[in-house]
Amino acid sequence: MEQKLKNKEKRRLYLVRHGHVDYFDNCGVPLDPRNVVLSETGEAQVLALRNILGGVQVDRAISSDYPRAVQSLRIALTNPPRRGGLEQAKVLREIKAGRLREIPISSIPIEVSGAYSHALTPGASFLRGESWEAFSARVTGKLKSLLADQDWHDVIIVSHDAVNRVILSWLMGYHLSLLPSLEQDPASLTIVDLDMDQGVVSGACIRLFNFTPYDPVKTGDRKTVMQRIAESMLSMRH
Repeated sequence: MEQKLKNKEKRRLYLVRHGHVDYFDNCGVPLDPRNVVLSETGEAQVLALRNILGGVQVDRAISSDYPRAVQSLRIALTNPPRRGGLEQAKVLREIKAGRLREIPISSIPIEVSGAYSHALTPGASFLRGESWEAFSARVTGKLKSLLADQDWHDVIIVSHDAVNRVILSWLMGYHLSLLPSLEQDPASLTIVDLDMDQGVVSGACIRLFNFTPYDPVKTGDRKTVMQRIAESMLSMRH
């Protein structure tokens, strides 16, 4: 028993969702999600997170290559990572939606608001775009590659709502089945400690979940991120 305990290694993941962005312009027209940057609100949210992470030292710091994630990582991280500079990973991009205008207005309340619940259906895609299976494969593929690297103990990953949900669900051993329950607010922080046994995850413990320093007890809007997007789409159609 003592020998088994000695062989176990503790690692920590800091998972951050980027700060608030506007996905629609002032006329309600969808913006290209690949290019949107943090709004003023989003910058303030990430600055609040920076104050929390001030004493944190990580070995590696990784973001998706989308501007909103890169920007969030640069603002949030006070201390440079011990190993190299800030890294960007294309495979950590948010799941890709299809053409939103092709979703009938009558389908928006169910199809868009319940997008994460639909992920549990075999063969399902996200808003008629990228399949959940393909998305999960690229995100978990990056995570497995990261875990195979023995040269770190603490890493911060700044990415997106669905990316964090897939990582958390996979680490808990539930594949995609936990996705609908793992809401990720803008500029939120989740901390996961991992037990590693010869390079393999033998246990995962969520130490902190979806913490938002700018609103610690969630006094704001109680809608989910997909409910807000559905409302924006409906207002654009009317």
